[in-house]
Amino acid sequence: GDSGGARSSSSSKESLLSRVSSFDMRPKEIREHLDRYVIRQEEAKKVLSVAICDHYNVVRRCVENEAEAEAEYAKPNILLLGPSGCGKTQLVRTLAKLLGVPFVKADATKFTEAGIVGEDAEDLVRQLVERADGDVALAQYGIIYVDEVD
Repeated sequence: GDSGGARSSSSSKESLLSRVSSFDMRPKEIREHLDRYVIRQEEAKKVLSVAICDHYNVVRRCVENEAEAEAEYAKPNILLLGPSGCGKTQLVRTLAKLLGVPFVKADATKFTEAGIVGEDAEDLVRQLVERADGDVALAQYGIIYVDEVD
């Protein structure tokens, strides 16, 4: 019945919160992991590694203190610029795998002033939930990567 699904979601959230609270990677470790999958892009790897560590430190403080979460936490956005084929998508996809969060790639050429042609932001969030095997708690920590913003 429904209670089994609730238990699964609850235990999943506990597992996720445990991972967040025990996150202890250093920027150097993240950069070294990225080095195994993406050549060059040293500055991007360095900046992303520091941003991930900073983000997880803020999230950990927010998990430990809900008042701080309401006062401080805003999901960050990162802008990666570079020519086609330089490794932007691979960097973000590799980070998502390392962190164990779902990854969705959206094509910005479908965006208009009014929104996304043929799909909307809710569709991207729905895809995150699908990639998280229906785990809404995990999907909340997922990455939406918007490509082709030129």
